[in-house]
Amino acid sequence: MLRRLSVLAGAAVAAAGLLFATAQPASADPFFKPRSHHSSYAECDAAGKAGKDLWGLLYKCEPFPTRPDVYVLLVRI
Repeated sequence: MLRRLSVLAGAAVAAAGLLFATAQPASADPFFKPRSHHSSYAECDAAGKAGKDLWGLLYKCEPFPTRPDVYVLLVRI
Protein backbone atom coordinates (compact mmCIF):
# COMPACT_ATOMS: atom_id res chain seq x y z
CA MET A 1 0.00 0.00 0.00
CA LEU A 2 2.80 2.40 0.89
CA ARG A 3 4.56 1.63 -2.38
CA ARG A 4 1.41 2.45 -4.35
CA LEU A 5 1.01 5.75 -2.52
CA SER A 6 4.62 6.71 -3.20
CA VAL A 7 4.23 5.86 -6.91
CA LEU A 8 1.03 7.92 -7.04
CA ALA A 9 2.72 10.85 -5.28
CA GLY A 10 5.69 10.63 -7.66
CA ALA A 11 3.37 10.66 -10.66
CA ALA A 12 1.54 13.71 -9.30
CA VAL A 13 4.81 15.59 -8.79
CA ALA A 14 5.97 14.67 -12.30
CA ALA A 15 2.68 15.84 -13.81
CA ALA A 16 2.85 19.13 -11.91
CA GLY A 17 6.42 19.67 -13.10
CA LEU A 18 5.40 18.99 -16.69
CA LEU A 19 2.52 21.47 -16.45
CA PHE A 20 4.80 24.13 -14.97
CA ALA A 21 7.42 23.60 -17.66
CA THR A 22 4.96 23.87 -20.55
CA ALA A 23 2.80 26.71 -19.20
CA GLN A 24 2.81 29.88 -21.26
CA PRO A 25 3.00 33.35 -19.74
CA ALA A 26 -0.21 35.33 -19.34
CA SER A 27 0.56 37.66 -22.23
CA ALA A 28 -2.20 37.73 -24.81
CA ASP A 29 -0.04 39.65 -27.28
CA PRO A 30 1.34 37.22 -29.89
CA PHE A 31 4.20 39.61 -30.73
CA PHE A 32 5.92 39.15 -27.37
CA LYS A 33 7.84 36.00 -26.49
CA PRO A 34 9.26 34.92 -23.11
CA ARG A 35 12.95 35.60 -22.72
CA SER A 36 13.83 34.83 -19.10
CA HIS A 37 12.41 34.37 -15.59
CA HIS A 38 13.30 36.51 -12.56
CA SER A 39 12.53 36.53 -8.85
CA SER A 40 11.47 40.20 -8.63
CA TYR A 41 10.00 42.89 -10.85
CA ALA A 42 13.07 45.10 -10.36
CA GLU A 43 15.39 42.28 -11.49
CA CYS A 44 13.19 41.63 -14.53
CA ASP A 45 13.12 45.32 -15.45
CA ALA A 46 16.91 45.57 -15.07
CA ALA A 47 17.36 42.59 -17.40
CA GLY A 48 15.03 44.22 -19.93
CA LYS A 49 17.00 47.46 -19.83
CA ALA A 50 20.32 45.62 -20.06
CA GLY A 51 19.24 43.85 -23.25
CA LYS A 52 18.10 46.97 -25.09
CA ASP A 53 20.80 46.46 -27.73
CA LEU A 54 19.28 43.06 -28.58
CA TRP A 55 15.53 43.82 -28.55
CA GLY A 56 15.27 47.57 -28.07
CA LEU A 57 13.06 49.13 -25.43
CA LEU A 58 10.06 46.98 -26.35
CA TYR A 59 9.83 44.59 -23.41
CA LYS A 60 7.54 44.00 -20.46
CA CYS A 61 7.58 42.08 -17.22
CA GLU A 62 4.55 40.05 -16.18
CA PRO A 63 3.98 37.70 -13.26
CA PHE A 64 3.96 34.02 -14.14
CA PRO A 65 0.35 32.73 -14.09
CA THR A 66 0.83 29.94 -11.58
CA ARG A 67 3.70 31.46 -9.56
CA PRO A 68 3.16 35.07 -8.46
CA ASP A 69 6.72 35.22 -7.08
CA VAL A 70 8.24 34.71 -10.56
CA TYR A 71 8.30 37.43 -13.23
CA VAL A 72 8.69 36.68 -16.95
CA LEU A 73 10.60 39.04 -19.21
CA LEU A 74 8.69 39.26 -22.49
CA VAL A 75 10.43 40.84 -25.48
CA ARG A 76 9.00 42.05 -28.76
CA ILE A 77 9.79 39.81 -31.74
